[in-house]
Amino acid sequence: MANYIKQSLEEGETIIFKGRLHWSYIFRYIFFSLLLTCIGIAVICVAYKQPAENKSVYFYAGIALFVLAFIIWIVGRIVRTRSEFAITDTRFVQKDGIFNIKMTEIPLARIETVNFYQSLWQRILGTGCVEMVGSGGTSHQVHCIEEPMKVRKIICASIKKPQPNQSAQANQITQNTQDNDTTNN
Repeated sequence: MANYIKQSLEEGETIIFKGRLHWSYIFRYIFFSLLLTCIGIAVICVAYKQPAENKSVYFYAGIALFVLAFIIWIVGRIVRTRSEFAITDTRFVQKDGIFNIKMTEIPLARIETVNFYQSLWQRILGTGCVEMVGSGGTSHQVHCIEEPMKVRKIICASIKKPQPNQSAQANQITQNTQDNDTTNN
C-alpha cells in the first residue's frame, strides 16, 4: 500500500500508522454500479419475453450494462486506493494520485493543532475528517478517512513526544551555553 511513502522515508525513520480512505468515499461509484447492474438484470429479463429477432439486442444491452457497472466499480476502487497517508515518527505524509502524484509532508514539530470533524452520518459509518494546523496558520485536511479519532490521537501523541533530532539539538544548545558560561567566567 505505502510504496511511495516507504520510498520517501528518511534514514532511521519508521512508520507509526498507515491510513486509507473510508469506503464511503466511493459511495457514488458503488451506487451507480449497483444501479446499472439492476437495470442490466431487468433488460435481460425483458429479453426473454421478446420475440426471437429482438431477443439478442436486449440480451447484449443487458451484458453491456453489466460490463459498464463493473468498469465503474473498478474506477471507484482505483480512486479509493489512489490516496494513502502515514504518520511516521517525525512527520505526516500523504500521497495522492495515480499518474500525477502529489506528496504532502508536514513535520510533526510544525503541527500546532489537530482538529477533528465528524457529522452524524460519518459517526454512524466510522469516517471523518482530520485537520492539522501548522505554524503560520497553514492547514491540511484529510477527508473521509477510516478511524479518524484514532488518527487524531496518534498525531497528538506523536506531537507531544520529543523528536530525536530535537533532543539532540537541545543537548547541543545546552552544552554550547555551558561552554560559553565557563569561558566567560
